[in-house]
Amino acid sequence: MATTDDVTRKSNLKAVQQVFELISTGRSAEVGPLLTDDLYFELPYGPGRKPLETKGRDPFLEQNAKTWPAFTRFALTIEQVHELVDPNKLILEYTSDGEIKSTGKPYRNRYVGIFGFRDGRICEWHEFHNPDVPAWAFRPAE
Repeated sequence: MATTDDVTRKSNLKAVQQVFELISTGRSAEVGPLLTDDLYFELPYGPGRKPLETKGRDPFLEQNAKTWPAFTRFALTIEQVHELVDPNKLILEYTSDGEIKSTGKPYRNRYVGIFGFRDGRICEWHEFHNPDVPAWAFRPAE
């Protein structure tokens, strides 16, 4: 018999799966309802290896509206789910497969994401990836 925590974990994972599906099908502008108004997004190895923090759903959506046009295609795939004691936290391992529009180079990266949830929506997203991948992929061929 499923516990309340099991149901919560399943619902929270579904929210991330829906976000990844929307991003992977070029519909990232539609992720808003799956995020809390006060979303906290952290990318410790952001552009230029500088940390990037975004507070709020709307700033996150604005930031992404500038990011996704740089890709010809981009898809995220969850490889591993790590459940935690707190049913409103998940650690995910995932990969990306895409192509950079300006360089034509492939974009394939691995990620560890730490997600927090409130009322079935994502309220925290901490994303760790290999910063060498975007540095190479966005650099024009010499």
